[in-house]
Amino acid sequence: MEVLNLREYREKVKMTQRDVAEALNTPQSNYCKWEKGISMPDARQILQLCDISNCTPNDLFGIKGVH
Repeated sequence: MEVLNLREYREKVKMTQRDVAEALNTPQSNYCKWEKGISMPDARQILQLCDISNCTPNDLFGIKGVH
């Protein structure tokens, strides 16, 4: 399974896993699994993560050079 750059962008906005999980109204254990690549957030959650982290879905997926 692909690992998203969640930790990198979470740390840039100085949030804990708990902070992000609460903002998404999801258990911290779910968010932790996303950071580890064990499971993936759904499309709606990815967009919310982008809003929280001030990044694009391409950033989260590590896609470079696509505009």
